[in-house]
Amino acid sequence: MKNKDYKKFEKAQRKIVQIKSFYNHATVFVIINAILLFSKEKMSIALFGEDALVHRNAMNWIEWNIYIWGAGLLLHALYVFGKVPFFIKKWEDRQIKKYME
Repeated sequence: MKNKDYKKFEKAQRKIVQIKSFYNHATVFVIINAILLFSKEKMSIALFGEDALVHRNAMNWIEWNIYIWGAGLLLHALYVFGKVPFFIKKWEDRQIKKYME
């Protein structure tokens, strides 16, 4: 019985680590992207000087950063909170079988 309880405890600990990791990821996402969005105009002027108005689309990488990183954050959330995409779950099962042999 103790072995069963210990396994449950280990599983709960791993889940907590995953959830904390996701929240750290989300926090960094919000902070970094907020800084980038708020400083977008200043960065544009610093990089291009007087030609900043001519190069308006040069800072679009900030928006692409949000889209791509946001997609990664979404996948991280799906993984942590139980909606694991089928290909990840199959991969995990294969890895577990591989290392148990």
